[in-house]
Amino acid sequence: MLLELRIGHLALVDEITLRLGPGLTVLTGETGAGKSLIAGAMSLLCGEKADKDLVRQGEEMAYVEGVFDLNGDPQRRRELARAGVHLGTDHILVLRREIRRQGRSRVLINGLVTSLTLLQNIGPRLLAIQSQDQQRELAAADFARHFLDSQLGTDELVAEVRRQWQHHQQCLEAYLAREREDAVAQEQLSLWEYQYDELARACLQEGEEEQLVDNLALKRHASSLQEGAAHACQLLSEGEQTVREKLGRSITTLQLLADKSRQLKEVLTSLQEAETILADAAAELVKFLADLDLDPADLEELEERKALYEELRRKYRRDTVELLSYQQLLGERIERQRTAATDLATLDQDLATARSTLGRIAEELHERRVRGSGQVAARAASQLRPLALPHLELQFRVNLREKEGSSLTVCDRSCQVSPHGGDQVELYVRTNPGERMGPVAAIASGGERSRIHLGLTAMQQDSTRAPLLLFDEIDAGLGMDAAPPVAALLSQLAARGQVICITHLPTMAVYGTCHLKVSKQVHSGRTELTLTLLEGADRIDEIARLLGGEGWQSEDGTSQRAYAEELLRSGQLAKRAQF
Repeated sequence: MLLELRIGHLALVDEITLRLGPGLTVLTGETGAGKSLIAGAMSLLCGEKADKDLVRQGEEMAYVEGVFDLNGDPQRRRELARAGVHLGTDHILVLRREIRRQGRSRVLINGLVTSLTLLQNIGPRLLAIQSQDQQRELAAADFARHFLDSQLGTDELVAEVRRQWQHHQQCLEAYLAREREDAVAQEQLSLWEYQYDELARACLQEGEEEQLVDNLALKRHASSLQEGAAHACQLLSEGEQTVREKLGRSITTLQLLADKSRQLKEVLTSLQEAETILADAAAELVKFLADLDLDPADLEELEERKALYEELRRKYRRDTVELLSYQQLLGERIERQRTAATDLATLDQDLATARSTLGRIAEELHERRVRGSGQVAARAASQLRPLALPHLELQFRVNLREKEGSSLTVCDRSCQVSPHGGDQVELYVRTNPGERMGPVAAIASGGERSRIHLGLTAMQQDSTRAPLLLFDEIDAGLGMDAAPPVAALLSQLAARGQVICITHLPTMAVYGTCHLKVSKQVHSGRTELTLTLLEGADRIDEIARLLGGEGWQSEDGTSQRAYAEELLRSGQLAKRAQF
């Protein structure tokens, strides 16, 4: 619910605050008083284009701010959360639009600067401005379909069509992707097989190339390595006065003295550790000499093996680990290509099944719409005729969107099927007897479209509709006698949220739960728009003014004010009788 609408420095407005409650709020005032400025300000909170010329003369910035209480609207809170807007525990949402004469305008949500795109997503969820030039919705491609479905209760069937459509799209994408993959594979298969065979014949092993480098070094320097290792081994363990013998005698000598000196004890420990290391080193030297192969016969084989590694790395621009991974990938590609025909046959069968199921569900939805469209049209016409549309005839035309060459069939006809089915639903009307029936946007006048839209909106129990609706002069072209049914429908809508109606008709104004008057006044040489809450005698005077004529303010206007008072009493009684 919109608690407050604050407008500052916008056109004729200096600063005003519009406080709203539940139910129907009516705005009246003389022609040119600025009533539509209120609607324009609210449209800014829906993300409409902001004109810098609207900034009041002498000011640098204009603003519009709406304070919404969403405490009793968990669905809107969830929608806001999905859009990235999280409310506090009080569930208050503040939308603010700032228009600057110089520089960029700003959008703020709960005090945080955000984008116009986010406001355009959030604003229409909270309020909707319905005026004669904004009834384009009636001509929108999905309006008639959405309304018809809402009246027929086809939500589950439409949801099933959407699920089957999505499944069909997934099957189609899977088939096309596998087909594209097969086409590429057909061109590359010979190359893949050649490369795989080449790598497979090489029998590459991770770490083998490093081992080849070591083995080649041993082969190339075998004699010098043997000579050096043998000499080192002799110094350690062979002949007289070896290093190990001298080290052993040193240890024996120090063992007799270690208890007498902490420093010598540490030296002894180091020598004992060295003795262990020397023993291990001597053993390694012996093993090295025993394993050393002095035969140069396989040197050439090792050179060729290492050259193979170098050639493959250079050719494929990959190291050994990457070559092994590439070989595995080639094998997988080749194996997958062998199953391509089977895979495509399976995917084609899945696609055919999905296509058949989608067509069947779309056909069921089509038949449901065709069967029910006449009853819905008759019910809607009876609802709309009291709205100064006495001769209105309605028709929902449900036609399949046929498309030559489409693989999807509905009712044995090739069709273009969307998530909403295969139908094109159009709303046709005839407002004058004897005239042709045609699309509502082409046949109905602006005022008629407004009232048609109002009547259809009142019939919809649509939780996605904005909880606040503003109707700007929906009574245009109506006489006073024709206004009460329109006002009754507005009251019906207001029972499910908030409705603001800008009107010139007294028979409309008397239905309001709250009555506000818009007027212009001059203060200190400046024209300002003012907003006044009318109650009691003030409201009766305004209704008398709306009745027309200039005599209502004179002494002779007593009867006109009495009539206004009777109209107000009758309107309020009629409104209460609705509920």
